Formats: sequence, structure tokens, C-alpha cells
Amino acid sequence: MASGDIDYFLGDDTGDWTAVTDDTSLGFGSSFSMDEDGNWDFSVDNDDPSIQALNSGESLEFEYTVTSVNGTSTVTITVFGVDDPPCFVRGTLIDTPSGTRPIEDLRAGDEVLTADDGPNRIKWIGSKRAGNGESPLKDSLAPITIQPNALGPGVPSRPLTVSPLHRVLWRGPEAQLLFGEREVLCAAQTLVNDSTFVRTKATQVEYFHIMLEHHSLIMAEGCESESLYPGREGLYRFGEVAQEEIFTLFPDLRSLPASYGQSARRILRKFECQALLAA
Repeated sequence: MASGDIDYFLGDDTGDWTAVTDDTSLGFGSSFSMDEDGNWDFSVDNDDPSIQALNSGESLEFEYTVTSVNGTSTVTITVFGVDDPPCFVRGTLIDTPSGTRPIEDLRAGDEVLTADDGPNRIKWIGSKRAGNGESPLKDSLAPITIQPNALGPGVPSRPLTVSPLHRVLWRGPEAQLLFGEREVLCAAQTLVNDSTFVRTKATQVEYFHIMLEHHSLIMAEGCESESLYPGREGLYRFGEVAQEEIFTLFPDLRSLPASYGQSARRILRKFECQALLAA
């Protein structure tokens, strides 16, 4: 949802804008309206598949032409893709130097095992609940379960349930052939096939986030998947208290999101992950 206003040309307060009626749409569930004073409102359906498919840094532009007695003007609205924070559900077993532990038992300062650097200390861990326990969660929030052996023998070793945009490691010759890298990261929702990657019908879920010193691959249920990667857009999905906790630990993130460093592996877009499935 966005709103704004357009000033009259040359300050001429006799030039009323022509009101634009509701439901002026350019697709994607968008709606634009404006009153005679130049005040406008815009909304778009965040659950539209094309909106959900936008990755961080990608965008769609909506352009509307409005008219007054003094001439015309254009309102351009840009919708940017954002990354939801990667999340594990309550009960997920995480590998630590002392054995596997349920994610809800972990605390900041505890160590987890990573694929590249061995034990890493948790800098921040948080959780949030989604859903009211009655109505089914929307696809953008409903967890996805990765069945045992979906990504190779014993990977994962048990069902692994994560948030839709949580990325897991894909390793194999298909990735090398298509992208020149043997290991890549794919969001769980891009691999849904109703067989080995299944969207769960849930009414409520509790998601947990683990943030390390650097973006890393954590071992969860025998599967390598990512820790929290705090792009600016992703952090906006947290509440103010959680944001401030993270900014206290990583003060440069407040103004320099790129200061956290590179992702642990190349992150594939939706169509690239689907190409892996088809290979």
C-alpha cells in the first residue's frame, strides 16, 4: 500500500485534478485511485504469484497518467522484491559440537556446526508466530516440508520444515552444467513439486531465525541450509525490537546492508531453480 499527493502546476489552485476512479489497474491485483485534490492511493496484491516471484533487487513499475485543467502528470510507483528472513520451524534439529539440539533450545552464544567453518557462535536468535490457529496460512507464509533424501541420499535425514523463502543447498552436476557452480542455494518454495518438496497445510507456525557472524550453511536435519542473511529488505520483516537488537550487534547494517558480506553460495532465482528440477 502506498499513497501521496500531486501539487498543482505553477501553484495554480484553480486547476483541480480530474479524479481517477477506483480499480484503475495494471494487473497483479493493483488498484489506483485519486481525488480532486491530487491525493492518491495505490495497492497491490502481495500474494500475486508475480509479486511473490520478485527477488531482492528486482522490481515492477506501475505508471498512471492523471489530468488537471493545467495539463497531465504521471505517477510512477515501483514495487521492489524483498527477501523474507529464512526460518526453521520449532522442533528442527540443529547440529552443534555437542550433538543435535532442537532449535528452540538454542541461545545467543551457543555454537552450531557450519559446512565451511566448523563451529560458529550464534550472534542472534529470534522467533515469530504466523497464523491464528484457525484459518489456513497463505502460501507466502505456509511452511514447506523437504522429505528425506530429497536432495540426495540422507539429505535431509528426517523431514525438514522451513519457511517458503528459506534457502537450501543444491549440490550436483546439474548445477555445474547450468550455472558453472557445483553448489548453489535455492528457496524452498521454488522447488515445490508436491512430492519431495511439499507445502504444508498449517493454520499456525512458529519460525526461528539464527544469525551468525557471516552468512553460513547450517546443518539442520542432515541438510545444509542457510543462516539468516540480513539484507535491508529482509530486516524490515522483523519487528522494531528485533531490528534494534540486530543493529546493536551489527551497527553498520543500519546504513550499509552490504556490510554483512557475501552470501555463502550463489543464490538462484526462481526460474533458475526450476531449471534444476527439469534437468
